[in-house]
Amino acid sequence: MTEDARADDDASAAARSYRALTAEAATLFRLLGLHPGPAFGVPAAAAIARLSTAQAHQLLDSLAGAHLLEQTAPDRYEFHDLLRPYATDRAQHEETPETRAAAVRRILTWYVHTADAAQGWINPGEAHIPLSPLDAGVDALTFDGYEQAMAWYELESTNLMAVAREAEAAGLDEIAWQLAAVLRSVHMLLNPFEDWLAMGHIGLRAARRLGDRGAEAEILESLGMACTHSHRLPEAADFHEAALSIRRERGDRLGESLSLNDIGLIRLRERRLSDAKSYFDEALTIFLEIGAPQWEAVALANAAEVAYELGAADQARDLAQSALEKFRALDNKGGQGNVLRLLSASCLEQGEPRETLGYARQAVDIALSHRNIMWEGYWLLTLGRAQQATGHAEDALASYERAAVIQRRLGDRSREARAWQGAGEAYQRLERFEEAADFHRGAAATHRDLNDDWQLALALDGLAGALHAAGRTDEACTHWSEALTLTARYEDPRAADLHTRISRALEQA
Repeated sequence: MTEDARADDDASAAARSYRALTAEAATLFRLLGLHPGPAFGVPAAAAIARLSTAQAHQLLDSLAGAHLLEQTAPDRYEFHDLLRPYATDRAQHEETPETRAAAVRRILTWYVHTADAAQGWINPGEAHIPLSPLDAGVDALTFDGYEQAMAWYELESTNLMAVAREAEAAGLDEIAWQLAAVLRSVHMLLNPFEDWLAMGHIGLRAARRLGDRGAEAEILESLGMACTHSHRLPEAADFHEAALSIRRERGDRLGESLSLNDIGLIRLRERRLSDAKSYFDEALTIFLEIGAPQWEAVALANAAEVAYELGAADQARDLAQSALEKFRALDNKGGQGNVLRLLSASCLEQGEPRETLGYARQAVDIALSHRNIMWEGYWLLTLGRAQQATGHAEDALASYERAAVIQRRLGDRSREARAWQGAGEAYQRLERFEEAADFHRGAAATHRDLNDDWQLALALDGLAGALHAAGRTDEACTHWSEALTLTARYEDPRAADLHTRISRALEQA
């Protein structure tokens, strides 16, 4: 039998099964053809057809029994390959345009509201935006905690991208930008860059079609964050500057301070530390003025990081302790973990290895308890450094290798390269110099590709150190010379110390 003949037989069998359905089951089958993705749960089916969960479950079982759907889990169903187009076709021929449009709007709005409920658990510190109302008789899901909310997001992430595309195709611009804004706080923790950017651009087009300047600023901020996290810093700055302009134009003081903080983070990544401090200070002033304790803690933590990078470990530690107290009062676990990372680094500089390791372990424990791999991958870099400083090079190597795997999965090339740098340092501590050089070389190549001169200088210094220890002095000097040129571009004390150390290494080589 040919493929075409087999397809015709399958279509005929589907038509026979469809004609044998009850009116209620046939209606649900048709409407499910309008669902934005091929797989769905019972609550989504209930929402699209405005049924109770019990009714939807019963009808879905009927459709599965008729081989028009496949049940893949107790509350999860999906279409067979050829049956979704058939269901969509039946909807086009047997439902009015008004009924189809209402069903699409109903299910898309349901996804936005349920995503908002999940976001409240996944990243509870983030503000919620007002949403388009649900239809009467349709209820969004609620969640009992972080684990349940995250499980729903992970299960539905493909559908959520399909929801964004369907909203734009259907001309439902309000839903399109709201979904992008709601999911920003989830995306910023998990770094799904492709979906984050695609959804953001859909939302930006929608906001601009609506002429909604507030919505436009929200989505510009989201796109700026996505570009910052993926180390596309010039693009990130453009998005955040545009958002800042709109927010100042509208007199949005909170939004203005958030944009200032976002630009400060870009300057920090660029190692323009004086500029970063100015932006953070201006943001903190507004946070204090308007009474935003959550963001006040964030600004303090960012100020602590600038102080640390400027070599002021005492000041960094004091600011970090203040931020930690505020985050604990707010029960903000992500904020706590990030400040614990800073405290670990500060203690290392102050010669307190026990505290260094303790703070780093606390941070990673927070990440593990929340199943947040972005936090884990980032804070493992700090744990690896603490383990290495306390003489546990093999443990450090395991932490760096785990961090590299996570960052590869998240698509964060900069942090993956930093994990390679850490692995190179651990291998060097274990006197495995050729392996150390390989890891530093890979890190240097990535940082060069990302135009990150500071991290490139650090990787070249590590590479030169490993090669020198392996007796390859000429090669080492070549890399130290390049690192020396790169560090001369920076004026902060930490960069000056590194520049001096490399100069001495070259003199002694």
